[in-house]
Order: sequence, then C-alpha cells, then structure tokens
Amino acid sequence: MPREDKKQERLLDLLVLESTQKLSLEEQRELNTLLDLFPEYTQDHFHEMTALAQVSFYAQDNFNNELLPKQMRKRILHAYKSELGQLTIMDYINHYMRVFFYKPQYAWTLTILMTIGLSFAMIEFRTYDANFRYLPLKRAVLENTANDMIQFPWHSRSNSLESISGDIIWSDEGQKGFIKIAGLPMNDPRQNQYQVWILDPLNHKQPVDGGVFDVTQVDGTMIIPINPKLPISKAVGFAITLEQPGGVVVSNQPLLLTAPKERPKITI
Repeated sequence: MPREDKKQERLLDLLVLESTQKLSLEEQRELNTLLDLFPEYTQDHFHEMTALAQVSFYAQDNFNNELLPKQMRKRILHAYKSELGQLTIMDYINHYMRVFFYKPQYAWTLTILMTIGLSFAMIEFRTYDANFRYLPLKRAVLENTANDMIQFPWHSRSNSLESISGDIIWSDEGQKGFIKIAGLPMNDPRQNQYQVWILDPLNHKQPVDGGVFDVTQVDGTMIIPINPKLPISKAVGFAITLEQPGGVVVSNQPLLLTAPKERPKITI
C-alpha cells in the first residue's frame, strides 16, 4: 500500500475513534497532523454518522431512561430542523445508511463503530428488551449489505388484525432477518407469546421456529430479530402464531399473520 494511502487510512481510523470517544493527547496530535495533510477531511467527518446511529437507538428505545447527550441533540436538531418536514428521524437514518454504503471506502467504518461501541455500548443480542435500541441500526445494516435479501409485507389472516402493518426482511446467506410490525395486540407473557415461523420446504417439512417475542406497547412500530433454531437453506415465507410461553416445536394454532399473503408454491 502506498505511503499516502496508509496515512489516509490511519486518518480515517482516528476520525472514527474521535467520533466515539475522547482521544489521547498523542492521538489528537497525530490527527491534527494528518488533517493538515488531507484538508478535504475535517475533525467532525464522522460525527453525523455517529449521531444518527445514536439517534436511531434513542428514537426506538422505550426502555432507556437516559437523555440523549445535549451536544448530540443540538447537533442533530441544528442539522435537520429546516429539512425534517413530515419525514421521521428513521427516514433520515435509512437514507443516510443507503448513501453511506454506496461509498466502499467508508463501508468498513460502520463496522468499526458497531464493534467499538465506546459511546453506545457493545451491540449484541442477549435479550430483546436489553438491546431494543440497536435493532433499527441492525435492520438498516442488513437492508444495505445483504446480497440476497427478500422482503414481504405482513398480511392478516383474521378480521380482528386487519389494521396491522409492517414487513419482514430476511437473508439466507446471513441467516438472519427482522420483523417490523405495528398494531399487534399486547400479550401476557405469563400466558402466551407470539412465535415466528420460517417456511423452508426444500430443507424442512415443518415450519422452522424463528423465536418468540412479546408485544409490550400498542403504540408505535416494533422491530424484532428473527432467530432461526435450524439452518435455513431458502426461506420462501413467514408466519406468526400465538403460542404458550417459550413457544413450541410444531404449532397447531391458527396463523395470525403471513408473509407473503399466499403460501408459496414450490417446484423442484
């Protein structure tokens, strides 16, 4: 790698670190020197990316009692106050993600931001509630990086659930997906839980358990990770049922929602 490229790469490393934590005096001096060499960059080069990532967490986190840092909040409001109109913060998150991933030289930066986690903790799914704030960003990353992503809207199988909206995205290659849904009735976790099912008829005779979840609020949109219990070769459809706490291996309950609307026909 040419020397100039190495210096530029080091500059980007330091800019990412600077956007997530306080640099040491030595690192700050090195950053200042490199910024002089590459005037097209500024010290706040990645601040917007980090701020938007944090806002996505806070905007979707109903369990978090912390306030958005004052300077971060002022920066976001100043940048977007004149532009927001009827669009939501999440619209700008998704737009920024798409723009960001069209720049290959910066694509690795988000990975660093996500793995460092110095300003917003490590991103890992131990429980749904504890990591609720990170799901919008996780979904956005999958949407913009998966080469085989499929997406279906949810369709109600019951008249009582016709007002439900949302969709499902999934990647066979990544063995992961996310549900976005609004309007699903709250459940009592002591009595029942919603369960996700994945249809992979070429590899599994029965729908595969995709995990259980609870609806704890009636307002707003929920984002739920799908956690398949068996390897999926080619997912063609998804469903949601209401089961006993903890879920079941094979369901005999009626389908509440399906995606797509009709069960896909499989040809070999």
